[in-house]
Amino acid sequence: MSSTRAPSRATRRGPDLQIACLCWVTLAAATALGAAAAIAWPALGPATRPDPTLHPSFDAIASTLLNNVRVLAAPFILAAARFGATRVSRLAGDAIVATILLGNAIAVGLAFGRWREALIPFVPQLPIEYLAAATAAGAWIEVRRDASLPAPRVAATSAVATIGLAAVAAAIEVLLTPHAR
Repeated sequence: MSSTRAPSRATRRGPDLQIACLCWVTLAAATALGAAAAIAWPALGPATRPDPTLHPSFDAIASTLLNNVRVLAAPFILAAARFGATRVSRLAGDAIVATILLGNAIAVGLAFGRWREALIPFVPQLPIEYLAAATAAGAWIEVRRDASLPAPRVAATSAVATIGLAAVAAAIEVLLTPHAR
């Protein structure tokens, strides 16, 4: 007889999809708020128009991937180091993760608000980048929420998923956006 119950957090091997979805929606909402702010006050958005700068190459994909992984590293470092052992450290970790990820989402939103449809050809990778960021944030949230979880294992499994998603997003960004001539 098989059980239809979902595996407990302690036995689950992959990222928590509910947490990842909630984080993705939060990033999208932060982007929308940034866009609304830049529509109301265009000076908040970046002054330079979107401009093709990437050349389709493996080096460009690797460079983009490394930059994205650098931005997404904090949640994994916090989770693997069991930074959320006390209430104060959990709050500090939350602030670190939220500042990095929401700050980036708001910056994207400000650019959208300022340049609107002119920016769209430059961001086909955005939903996948946000999913990578949501997976990274989810690792931190899951470990900080349940101290009985094996933090290094949760961080490692989520890191593999995050790096995979970030690699796909980097390839899309480099290969499918307008190219420099």
